[in-house]
Amino acid sequence: NRIKASDGPFSYEESLMERGYKYIIGSDEVGRGSIAGPVLVASCSINIQRSRELSIPLIAGVGDSKTLTEKERMEIYQQIVMSDPAASIYKFNCVERSPQQIDNSNILKATMEGFQESIQNLVLEENMPLDRTYSIVDGKSTPKLVNGPTPIPCRPMVNADSKVYTVSMASIIAKVTRDKIMRTQAHEMYPEYDFHINKGYSTREHIEKIHKYGPCPLHRMSFKALKHRS
Repeated sequence: NRIKASDGPFSYEESLMERGYKYIIGSDEVGRGSIAGPVLVASCSINIQRSRELSIPLIAGVGDSKTLTEKERMEIYQQIVMSDPAASIYKFNCVERSPQQIDNSNILKATMEGFQESIQNLVLEENMPLDRTYSIVDGKSTPKLVNGPTPIPCRPMVNADSKVYTVSMASIIAKVTRDKIMRTQAHEMYPEYDFHINKGYSTREHIEKIHKYGPCPLHRMSFKALKHRS
């Protein structure tokens, strides 16, 4: 039977566990639509068995990162990363693709490669058994996992970041991680573009800065807003 995402916070993962899967990985990206900076992919898995054995409740308030405030995202993120790694029920892996890598292929290919690497890293790092691991990727496309080192089932799902708990977690991890990159590293290197404010997205003020200063190495020159500029 086809598994459907329902309204419960962990119901999709539970339906997969009823089919025998022990490890459920949710993946999402942030920055695909920006015109500067990396696209960042995060994959997250929750050890629900350990959660139940140790009576550790799932983090409340988890949802699509775009619907949460920066403060809410940060509070959830800190609960994930500040846990003792050995005892934590949350495992995650982040991968980024640079503007140059995006320009050398295209944004879809770069994003799928990021998903592939992030999922594979998590499976291999945590030694997840391939026959008991399942992955869900937000969007319409899935990365190529079948012929790689981690040939696990991978399902695409539109709006999974608001339907599937592990994908929601991944979206929050990806958003907080990329925002930090743009707010610190990118802004410190090129303060004239206000990357700490626009995060690399095509705002009116950002376009005006490009008109004034020209593009920098963090801009994606293959994108429509930047083509024919040098």
